Amino acid sequence: MYEIEARLQEMVPTARITDQDLVNSEAKSDLIIRIGHQITNLEVLANLAEFADDFLSKSPTIQKNCLNQLIDQGLHLQQSKDDIVHFIDKVLQHSSDTSDTERVLDKCRQLDKELYVKLVCTTFAEQRYSEIGEMVKSLTALEDTTLTSLILAGLGAHLASTDLYIKMMEVAISEEIADKLVEQLKEAGFRAQACSLQLMALRIPGALRTMSSFKL
Repeated sequence: MYEIEARLQEMVPTARITDQDLVNSEAKSDLIIRIGHQITNLEVLANLAEFADDFLSKSPTIQKNCLNQLIDQGLHLQQSKDDIVHFIDKVLQHSSDTSDTERVLDKCRQLDKELYVKLVCTTFAEQRYSEIGEMVKSLTALEDTTLTSLILAGLGAHLASTDLYIKMMEVAISEEIADKLVEQLKEAGFRAQACSLQLMALRIPGALRTMSSFKL
């Protein structure tokens, strides 16, 4: 018991446990969730999830439910969208059940559209690419990292006819992935935009390294 308490205190110094917290898997899960409610840092919460994965390994169903509850706690912390997505992705790596990913994706869709888009790209949920491709057309603002994720997911052309296209071009050039966006634009039939982006990117010294990849 003292070893477990010491490990938990590395994450939450005030953590205290009793024999009752260890009588069965349900009690252990309740302990983890209780500790989780005291955590406001996503990195620490991810460490708790890693501990829970091992701590509850003999009870897969309870383990699964506990990890899902920790994810839900993380979703409501006041943290950046990128940090939340990184946290979710890290916790989901402990699960081999695709239904867990689907559940979290559905929850994010309800909470925040941009968070949902980020998570779809991060988890490579390709069956949802078409959906988010249409969804981003209705959004009036996106973070640079979201635009980067969309380009890397092959979805950049969906913004070619929106007000976000100029910003996406700037991001593509600064992140040195303009070649990818050029190809996506060409494939979607936006050849004029592809040519314009190619010329714009080649004027930027940092983009010269990828000059050979631009072929119209």
